[in-house]
Amino acid sequence: MAAGHVPDTVPRLAADGSLRARAADRIAGFDGLRALAFLGVFANHKLEIAQRDALGCVGVWTFFALSGFLITGILSRSREDVEAGRISRGSALKRFYLRRTARIFPIYYCLLVVAVVISSFVKTDDFWLHDRIAYFLYATNILVGLHGEWIGDFGHLWSLAVEEQYYLLFAPLVLLMPRRRTAFLCLAMVLGGLATALILHAANAAPLAIYVNSLVNFGMLGFGGLVGLASRRGAPAWLASGPAQAVVAGCLIAAPLAFGAAHDAWMAWGPFVILLSGLLLFQIYNGQGSAVVRLLEWGPLRLTGRVSYAAYLFHPFLHFATLQKVLGAAGYGLDAPRPVQILAEFAATMLLSAITWRLIEAPVIDWAARVSKRLFLAPKPTALAPDAAPAA
Repeated sequence: MAAGHVPDTVPRLAADGSLRARAADRIAGFDGLRALAFLGVFANHKLEIAQRDALGCVGVWTFFALSGFLITGILSRSREDVEAGRISRGSALKRFYLRRTARIFPIYYCLLVVAVVISSFVKTDDFWLHDRIAYFLYATNILVGLHGEWIGDFGHLWSLAVEEQYYLLFAPLVLLMPRRRTAFLCLAMVLGGLATALILHAANAAPLAIYVNSLVNFGMLGFGGLVGLASRRGAPAWLASGPAQAVVAGCLIAAPLAFGAAHDAWMAWGPFVILLSGLLLFQIYNGQGSAVVRLLEWGPLRLTGRVSYAAYLFHPFLHFATLQKVLGAAGYGLDAPRPVQILAEFAATMLLSAITWRLIEAPVIDWAARVSKRLFLAPKPTALAPDAAPAA
């Protein structure tokens, strides 16, 4: 997912059980940050430069931090509604999974179904039966770890697998525990991720196996959650200022360019870049009026961020070389310098992503929002304790 494809507004329940989510609650700058994260992943798959892997890493880690930030906020607020008696735990969990399913599943499985159809007529690499099972069950990261290498155009699905696994574990825990324990749960995820990484390093595990490991990346999502919880406590004006944001954003972009060419060193120390991603999220949340946020709200960046989930899914499969082969077989030659090819692949990715957003993603998300309103019901009081709120 790319990770981070979560609405930037957090629905709230009023005392009467009605949904309250205002446009004013939207966190400005987050769509633009998604766009930059996607561009890093796109560069990883399309550019022939020494820093390409590092750019992709930073993109994915930023997605994870952003996703953890927003998901933790949504679940923490749902837990608050549970403790106030406005919704039951079961309904809160159903609401969460319904919305996550509506956001993630439709075009993901559309992509896989299209791949199944194409593979019936054309030999498709990395799409044997065991591969398909892993893709359909959101276990691509496990498949990559077992292979010990990337699996062609489908390898990028590993990050979406990590996010789905995290939702299955994290959401029930947040809704079962008292809201005041949410930060401790996020911290446990961070410590568990660090411990797993250290154990795997000590066992001389392959860097790729560590990179895609579920628990290691749960730590990054948990860190994003900690940042989200801390952000709501406010920040010193100097830290949330535009110049401070610009410095952190510049370091986040410069780090893979400056150090990413040394691949082994980057894989060992690069993950600490997540600290910069988290700090930038903290600053953006608390400094909504800065020049950096206004830049991130620039129309093309914001629109790219809005469709970045579909763009993340589709871009590895859109090859200029494929179009060349098709036209060549039909007797038409097509050639262009590589920079032009990359621009054409990017344009095709954006066009397809915009179409699927309009025709599939947005309608399904709206449908899920309407359906989930029926879950926003306060639990019925029991006869023995008519005024009691649900147990924390």
